Amino acid sequence: MKTLRNRVLALALASLSFAASAQTAPRALRILVPFSAGGASDTYTRIATLKISEQTGKTFVVENRTGAGGRIAWEAAAKSAPDGTTAALIDATYPMLPGLYDKLPWDVAGDLVPAAMIAQTPFVIVVNAGSKLESLAALIADARARPGKLNFGSAGVGSVIHVVSELFNANAHVNLTHIPYKGMSDASVALQARQIDLIIAASPTALGPIRGGKARGLAVSTERRSAAFPGVPTALEQGVDYLVTNWFGFAFPKGTPKEAIDTLREDVVRALAAPDVREKLAAQGAEPSNFTPGEFARFLKEDTRRWTELIRASGIKVEP
Repeated sequence: MKTLRNRVLALALASLSFAASAQTAPRALRILVPFSAGGASDTYTRIATLKISEQTGKTFVVENRTGAGGRIAWEAAAKSAPDGTTAALIDATYPMLPGLYDKLPWDVAGDLVPAAMIAQTPFVIVVNAGSKLESLAALIADARARPGKLNFGSAGVGSVIHVVSELFNANAHVNLTHIPYKGMSDASVALQARQIDLIIAASPTALGPIRGGKARGLAVSTERRSAAFPGVPTALEQGVDYLVTNWFGFAFPKGTPKEAIDTLREDVVRALAAPDVREKLAAQGAEPSNFTPGEFARFLKEDTRRWTELIRASGIKVEP
């Protein structure tokens, strides 16, 4: 009888122990990615989260919630419970939203709190390999001599590429004509077919055509030359104040505990220090970031101000 009671007690204690561990076990972090699988946002999210899982054993669920230029995923993340179990991948598109849309169903400035930037990548000014425009100086001289005659392709009105190309228009004091396409793959094909004069492309888009000899890079938009494009000078080197990056990072809903925000940032920084991760990023022209959450927040605030001013000055209008 005593043995039976001991067994019952042992089973009860084991059940209590299992219940306690289930309650304290860390839950999976769901990350809402606003663009499709295989794109840059998805790629950088998975590079970071896979390495964090490898290093810490933590679980991530990457959910590609596409549509409306990212707004569907970002609104869902902003309205999620701030309990540290939901985050979003935000990128250079995010701070452009207030300039592009008069009304949004969440507050871009406050409802998603930056936690950890993964990487920044250059934009590359690209022409066809056979173009007579053999330097940035030649492009600008031609554009100034024939206002509106040279054109550039983008992924559509209000896309990141459209906006950063308008920044080039403004800072280089030229008037390039915008030709929108359904996506940057279409614009890149049009460039290679000499249907347009140039594109300003994110580094992954530019890499293939340049390395394949079908396109020529005239300038990168970062402060220093990119390891992925060692022979392409910066715009700054060539006397043009064109400094802009494509960037990718994680953000939590407002009200998320500071501990959850700081922990994810620490995990990301550790993951980005791994040699294999650095190699993967470098292959795409990306540089890892070690921004603190506060630095990331200030960066986002400045980006929002800059893009809002530029979009309004350029008269870019998108459909709601």
